[in-house]
Amino acid sequence: MNFNPKTEEEIQKEGLVPLGIYPYKVIKAEDKISQVGNEYTAITLQIWDEKGVEHLIFTNMALIKLLKHFCDVNGMEDQYQSGIIPAESFLHKCSGVAIIGIQDEKPDGKGGMYKSKNIVKDYILEPKGSMMKPLPEMKDTFSDEIPF
Repeated sequence: MNFNPKTEEEIQKEGLVPLGIYPYKVIKAEDKISQVGNEYTAITLQIWDEKGVEHLIFTNMALIKLLKHFCDVNGMEDQYQSGIIPAESFLHKCSGVAIIGIQDEKPDGKGGMYKSKNIVKDYILEPKGSMMKPLPEMKDTFSDEIPF
């Protein structure tokens, strides 16, 4: 048998989307409390790669930079300024785009390893450049023409 051997890291990264800018939609948001007692909102983003394949990215709004930029892009500036944003306010938001990166595997502090994963690096307005991963052209399978 002939094959190209791969490292565990290469195998893990195969299922991840490459670094880039992607359209997103928030499909789940849940208020949580960290192990040290800080409040944050855990969210699940639905993104689409350049082939139109859907991927889920699990992230949170614990970093103030990401929270502010998300609010700026999604018209939530007043809620941000109030200092109170319930989880349901994040649901179905899809303005701007998300800069997606890859976090390499790292020790989990218990003798194991966290696997490589996609992460949100920032939320921005859609750029006018070529970094944007375009969605594939979708064919319209329906026709308005009636064949009779």
